[in-house]
Amino acid sequence: MDHTQISQDIIKHFHLYWDNFTAPVILVHKDRTVIAVNKAAEPMGCIPGTRCSDRGPKEAHQNCLANFALKGNRTERSVEYVNMVGMVLDTYWIPLAGEPDLYIHFGIDITPYASDKMFPESMKGQ
Repeated sequence: MDHTQISQDIIKHFHLYWDNFTAPVILVHKDRTVIAVNKAAEPMGCIPGTRCSDRGPKEAHQNCLANFALKGNRTERSVEYVNMVGMVLDTYWIPLAGEPDLYIHFGIDITPYASDKMFPESMKGQ
């Protein structure tokens, strides 16, 4: 499926389910084109039609699990300290059922709940 042929119903339902979620959430095509964003993603500059992989430095995407999620047709999850934003993020890549070229991506800031072992040595004790 070409991202220009994505059903407006999919985009409508994305907004229905995700617009009031407190963390930024994006609907992404397998070529990394952002299809839709929720309200929390808008202030971050996530813009439909752009590529998520073009945002920020290349290193920010080195732990991306989108390809694994799409290939295995299963949710992938990563919980780690992300130096670029200074947070521990609980991050998900979730393929859409019945839509092999699309996935939902989001990360939730869990820094206040993270154990000390999640932080780099330079951050411990602060």
